[in-house]
Amino acid sequence: MMWAMCEPVQRAEEDGQTMGEPLGSLFGRPRAEVEAAFPDRESVVCPICQVEPRRFAVDFQGLSLARCPTCRLELHSPRPTLEQMARAVYGEHYHRADEAPADARHRRQYGRQVDRLEQLQPAGRRLLDVGCGAGAFLRFGRERGWDVEGTDYVLTPWARESGARVWEGELPLVEFGGARFDVVRFNHVLEHTRDPLSELRAARSVLSPGGVLLIGVPNLAGASLRVKSWQSRLGLKGKRWRHYAALHHLWFFTPATLSRLVETAGFEVAHWETPVLALSRGPRLAYDRLVERLRTGGILDLYARAV
Repeated sequence: MMWAMCEPVQRAEEDGQTMGEPLGSLFGRPRAEVEAAFPDRESVVCPICQVEPRRFAVDFQGLSLARCPTCRLELHSPRPTLEQMARAVYGEHYHRADEAPADARHRRQYGRQVDRLEQLQPAGRRLLDVGCGAGAFLRFGRERGWDVEGTDYVLTPWARESGARVWEGELPLVEFGGARFDVVRFNHVLEHTRDPLSELRAARSVLSPGGVLLIGVPNLAGASLRVKSWQSRLGLKGKRWRHYAALHHLWFFTPATLSRLVETAGFEVAHWETPVLALSRGPRLAYDRLVERLRTGGILDLYARAV
């Protein structure tokens, strides 16, 4: 069985917690069930420094969190094999038909991203959406007048029905027949991939000169996630390190570590921000605006150019 390493449209959340887990998900289940599903673990080296990371914690489900001693990139290591993850985590229920159209919160996020892309790339409108999932952004981008195409490890029926051109497979292995794109987008995808550096180098190889890279990931340096990390270290959380969502995520980024990874892949960072996807009303709205201004939100959007 293979799976879709793609944007979980209804499950992205500003503070790094997962929500709306698919039926039958192992997330939140007892440690014994997770260990039974993942009897084999594999060690991973830092893709930037090529050194062994050091484990700093084990989460409530028995999953190992590690950190590169050189660049401080955090990762899941040793981690379950991808074959076991395909069987136990990413199944046929990981995406749903109701995710094909974007909800109001994600339309706001997508609109913000497209506005920024049109500022950075005013002349080109051909975009490759890596990990296109149920195809919500494929549809939204076409509404905005973009020529949007997509890839996914395994394509969902809803992505195939979007009207966009789509390819199946991991990005480094997809053959595009010489096609070039003005933008390559990874929205809540890179943290799920086997090797994020290889993914970004593959993206650079299909970008047109001056092309733009967009990456959206959970922000490990966000204020809410920092508080949850301290609570976990001090033993104040019943389910320690749950906010890392290590069952799904293999890599955990801050603005500093994501910038370094992007630069290692041959890009130059142009802009980054921490958007709040669902703005509140009343007094809470002022707080949300402050979080965006201080760039301390739980979602990190980074834009870069190929150099």
